[in-house]
Amino acid sequence: MQTDIYKVTMRNGLFMGVLFSTNFMFSASKNLVLMLLTYAIIALIIWLSYKTTINFRDKVLGGFISYWKAVYFVILTFFFAGIISGLFKIIYTTYINPEYLPQLFEEGIKQLEQNRALFESLNMPMDENYYEQLERQFRPAPYSFQTIWANMLAGLALGLIIGAVVRKK
Repeated sequence: MQTDIYKVTMRNGLFMGVLFSTNFMFSASKNLVLMLLTYAIIALIIWLSYKTTINFRDKVLGGFISYWKAVYFVILTFFFAGIISGLFKIIYTTYINPEYLPQLFEEGIKQLEQNRALFESLNMPMDENYYEQLERQFRPAPYSFQTIWANMLAGLALGLIIGAVVRKK
């Protein structure tokens, strides 16, 4: 039973990882049409998460799934998808578009500078050390690992909703 969940989530995670990677590539482009397509991909990811959880419940578990098992199924699928997407992001930011992360960093710095007063009012120093730490996060591997965690958090949020909808005792 436990190996079934890993087999199914790895297979689903591979497919979702391709969708996550495609979504990232479209969102990183400067093409408005591709950027708008990211919304359709997000909707497809949500719908597929729902359908694959129902399929897992009905075909593997015999029509019954607990709330927390459904949540776990979605999180695990997003974890494997995040790994695939993370590997793609490392390749993309290292070889395909090495200027992507430096540009993203520069945009972030501009926004930080615009909100400098807020940081100072919260006694958060924006010294050279702060900028160095921030810059380290905008390297391919750390950036990719952060997005794996973000994908898992998105999987948790979606799983909590899907679990409530698909559970059957």
